[in-house]
Order: sequence, then C-alpha cells, then structure tokens
Amino acid sequence: MTMSEDRPLLTLVKSEVLDEPDIALSGEEQGLVHTLSTLCSFYSIADFASFLFSSKFQDLTVRRPLFIVFEIGLFLDHTKTLKLMSSKEGLMLVDEQNLAVFPEDIHTVLDEADAKLQIGHWYSAAYRPENRFS
Repeated sequence: MTMSEDRPLLTLVKSEVLDEPDIALSGEEQGLVHTLSTLCSFYSIADFASFLFSSKFQDLTVRRPLFIVFEIGLFLDHTKTLKLMSSKEGLMLVDEQNLAVFPEDIHTVLDEADAKLQIGHWYSAAYRPENRFS
C-alpha cells in the first residue's frame, strides 16, 4: 500500500520508557532511541515492515525484555494509533482503539511479511478520508 501524493503513510515515535534496559544500550542503540524520540515517517507499509525487522531495531526491541513502547500512527490522522512493543514471542501490535482488526486487539508479528499484512489491515480499517479526526 502506497500513497500517490508523495506523503508518508505511517509514523513511528517512542511513546514511553517503562524501565531501564536489562543490558546497557550500545552507542548505536542509544542513537536509534534518540532518533525514534522524534516523529519518523514511512512512505510505504513495506518500508515500515522492513525497518521493524532490521537488525538494529530487532537488537533494540526483540532481543531483550520489554523496556520501551512505540506508537505507530497514520500520517494523515494522528488520532489513529497502534502501540508497538516487544514480547518473548516477538513484536506485538496493540490496538487500544479497538478497531477489531486483531483478535482481542493484539497481534504478535511473526515476520516481515506478516507485519506488512497486519499493518495493512489495520491501516485499511483506521484510515477513512471521510472519518478523519473522528
């Protein structure tokens, strides 16, 4: 799914730090957390899924106990968001707005292809131009 107007589809930002990481962050990981403290945008769901499964993001999240929560948002409607956090099983998408896209509003992402599919479903349910900001 891509937009035709050269605008990003999705945003990602650090939402909250729950605890100190169990293993100290490397300089590179600290830099990534700093970058993700500002609103980052992605022009396609494929690029976003690729970022989630990059070695740098995986090292920061999946390969250590949960200590940080991220927020995924729609670029054109920042009121539509998903929480992104790690678990022992992998990255979890948590839909606190209850769009009924995932069973019990939670989905554990299996791999990059699953991330593309599930975030695409959520995007389709969340973004309706006629319902912006509702």
